[in-house]
Amino acid sequence: MSRRCPWLLRLACLLLPLAGCVDVRGFAGAWSGKIVPDDQVRQGFDREARVERLQLANIDLRGVTATLTTSDRGYFDEARLTPVVKYASDPLATLTFDGSPLRSYLLFAPLASEPQGLPVWLLVSLYSDDHVELRAIRGNDLFGVFHLTRSGE
Repeated sequence: MSRRCPWLLRLACLLLPLAGCVDVRGFAGAWSGKIVPDDQVRQGFDREARVERLQLANIDLRGVTATLTTSDRGYFDEARLTPVVKYASDPLATLTFDGSPLRSYLLFAPLASEPQGLPVWLLVSLYSDDHVELRAIRGNDLFGVFHLTRSGE
């Protein structure tokens, strides 16, 4: 047994840094999908609304660069999403809910039709089964949950 202990100890020391480590870089790329049409989680978006393209880049546990285009160009037309800088350091970044996302990012952007208006808050959540959920929230006038899958680049 004494011969095994040093070997097992070395193996544990090698694997310990990997424990709890999540690599989200594989989520970089283009995503698209439909809104959840249920009136309980949809306000201000048409029942047929789509994310034509959510482009994720420079993604890691600290943040993401993203642009968003929706089927209604009055909402988002290649909008650059602005990250909430301190979000990654807050426990909110590890917020978990149904489906246990690997990581969530809080971003915001103005509507294309109201560039000086109130921003829309966007929660982008990454899931281990290779899908993304996007939640768009602005007060009580706009709320939508979109289920996204990889799209052709």
